[in-house]
Amino acid sequence: MVWMEALLEWLSEMEWRRVFPELVGKAAGVLLGIAISWWVLFRRRLKYLDRLRRGDSDELLFQAHYLLPVDGEDGTVQLVFRNVAPRRTIDDAYDNPSARESLRQLARATTLNAPIVPTEGRVGFEILNDAASILTGWLATSSMPRKVWLFCMTCEDRNVVRKECIRCFLFQEDELLRFADWRWCRNHVRVERPWHWLRVVTLHRIACYHRDEQIALPVALDRSVPFVDDQRQHRRIMRLALGICDSEVATSEPCRVDWDDKESVLLQRGVLMSSETPSSPVAG
Repeated sequence: MVWMEALLEWLSEMEWRRVFPELVGKAAGVLLGIAISWWVLFRRRLKYLDRLRRGDSDELLFQAHYLLPVDGEDGTVQLVFRNVAPRRTIDDAYDNPSARESLRQLARATTLNAPIVPTEGRVGFEILNDAASILTGWLATSSMPRKVWLFCMTCEDRNVVRKECIRCFLFQEDELLRFADWRWCRNHVRVERPWHWLRVVTLHRIACYHRDEQIALPVALDRSVPFVDDQRQHRRIMRLALGICDSEVATSEPCRVDWDDKESVLLQRGVLMSSETPSSPVAG
């Protein structure tokens, strides 16, 4: 056949001493590229799996807190908290890479004794304000009646919580201030799950901070112009008008916390548990 003869002639004219090494080299390059790509993807998968096992997360959660009366126990309440908006990652919430890194660094600076993210200056103000804006945007069309909720960004101690993430807390001011009294927390607060006792401690520290923040920061601070002020000082606990369900129900029976067992651990971690005013928490 003609095509067979043409093929044999073409093969006979090939410079095999050049073709063979080029074919081997290109094939080796392709295989090496595939191997490297697979290794990178495999390593990334292992990294994500390790983060999942350790509970490490870059998520932002928005949680409202409720105090439900306990039947048969006068003055006793059960603490429940619920997510009120879809969770987001830090990368999704902040389009500025510097803001993302700043927030991660600030979150790592929190402790069980100081759980509020220590935002400072204009960058910190913008980080806090952006998180509040995300929440108000999600709830802008809520059918629930609007009420004033206190809002703050927290990162509970990464050595003790199950999942490491930034939690944006919401609470009614009168309910939050009750947590400033540690004796009340011990005697009158029940939880939904045994491990929720850490949230009681966190709310106690936030309540003490909020109480002192009202004293430490002058009223004139609220009248400063955010567009020109450097925001060296700003309130880390903000007031937002939000439409959030206020008729929550518990999913389990009230659980009593054995504080005699827990307080020794808290003292070792330097957590202040007192009904007295802590020393200068706003400066921390």
